Amino acid sequence: MKKLAFLCIFLFTGTQIWAVETESVIKEVTVYQNGAKIVREAYVNITAGNSEVVFTDLTTSLKQSSVQVELEGNAILLSATSRINYLKEKEKSRLVKVLQDSLNMIENQLKILAGEKSVYTGEEKLINENTKLGSEQSGVEVTELKLLSDFYRTRLMDIKKQLINIEAKEQDLKNTRTRIQRQLSDLNALQNKPTGEVVLNLAANSPVKVKIRVSYLASGAGWYPVYDIRSESTVRPIKLVYKANVYQSTGYDWKDVKMSVSTRNPEADQNRPILNPWFIDFYQPQMPVLREMKSARAPEAAMNIYQEAIEFEPGDEISAPVRYEVTESSGMMATEYAIENRQSIPSDSKEHMVAVKEFEVDAGYTYHAVPKLSDGVFLLAKLADFGDLSLLPGKANLFNEGMYVGQSDINPFTTADTMMISLGRDEKISIKRTVLKDLTTKHTIGTNIKETKGFELLIKNNKNIQVDLEILDNIPLSKNKDIEVNLDNDGGGNLMKEYGRLLWRVNLKPGESRKIDYSFSVKYPKDRTISGL
Repeated sequence: MKKLAFLCIFLFTGTQIWAVETESVIKEVTVYQNGAKIVREAYVNITAGNSEVVFTDLTTSLKQSSVQVELEGNAILLSATSRINYLKEKEKSRLVKVLQDSLNMIENQLKILAGEKSVYTGEEKLINENTKLGSEQSGVEVTELKLLSDFYRTRLMDIKKQLINIEAKEQDLKNTRTRIQRQLSDLNALQNKPTGEVVLNLAANSPVKVKIRVSYLASGAGWYPVYDIRSESTVRPIKLVYKANVYQSTGYDWKDVKMSVSTRNPEADQNRPILNPWFIDFYQPQMPVLREMKSARAPEAAMNIYQEAIEFEPGDEISAPVRYEVTESSGMMATEYAIENRQSIPSDSKEHMVAVKEFEVDAGYTYHAVPKLSDGVFLLAKLADFGDLSLLPGKANLFNEGMYVGQSDINPFTTADTMMISLGRDEKISIKRTVLKDLTTKHTIGTNIKETKGFELLIKNNKNIQVDLEILDNIPLSKNKDIEVNLDNDGGGNLMKEYGRLLWRVNLKPGESRKIDYSFSVKYPKDRTISGL
């Protein structure tokens, strides 16, 4: 029986594939709009024959179908799979260890304070129990009574103060202990989560050391663009700074990695749309079904990035500034920016600003106003060749003559030939729209009512340079043949009938004022009431 058991063990171990667990290092990260490609490297010694190499301590959000493996060495890859390990705990982070040490120190300090408190309380009790003076037969001298009274008062007051100080210290330490315990509770919750693993089956003719690169796509990461637009004058190009707000919550910090950001979105549906038949039928009302509505979580506001000034004392050596380099490469369907400087992005779900590109763009400038909606005059930059910039929709911080003036939106997905970027208000150009009471009337003509509305635009250029200004307004559009709309006076503007849009192009010299009058009328049956006028 013993021989049979020995034979079974021998046969089993003789055909076993030895598993080698290895810790890998994150070397490269490519961040997409949604998700990130993570590249890990490890050097592993494997034996002759078949070996199983396990890349441990990976994120659980990796996608099995995205795993790719590269080998350097005399070995071949037989298979690669991913799995989740629910038994192995993550190694304690440095922060967890520091917090646990701090918690131990606080506990020791609390024990010392408890001892001091016990001593003072005992002394207080001892004094109070020995307050009886003299005996029943003889009294106490006045001098002795005074001395005992002074001692009693002075010492008990000192004990009370010491006890108050001890209790205050205890309360501070307990509050700190509570905060540390809460933080540790959150960190330990992450600590006890399962980890991901990639299992590789390799084959080699002889023992060999191989370099293994494993890449995979992980969710819980991404980036979105933020722009800085700087303009100095209307005769110079605008300066556009392209930045990426990178975030990740993969469970592992990216420390000193080579990073790229890509305009690709692997989470988007890559299947072509299928146009199915369009069926119609008579309407059948359905009973409403009540469902629990959950509010969506609003995205956190982007963090402001401040650059702190560093003061140097006389004699300090100032090293040459580090050059920030980004390499741009355009593929068939996406653009990728490889950042040459190493980056570190913690797994904290917060946005971390990474500069991508900076360039000057030739732009045409014009002033734009819609006085019906706003009394502001806005400077617009018109970018004709914006397709080569590989921009994405996003917010832009506006700077004019070195001063921050607000935010605007960039939408490069427009079908127009020119992309408009609002550079903000120009307070030196004023415009005002008022109702002309003399032209605003309402009359009954036969079976119809005719309403006339007149407006006046007052524009003034308070700048010391000539400006070109385009002004937009509109007249109502009729949805019914019984409602007639006529432009009685266009004030020198051009009417786009399809949209009811009025456009004036005005050239104003320095200090010049201009007045524009226009009016329209609406005729409709007097027994009807119209809305929206």
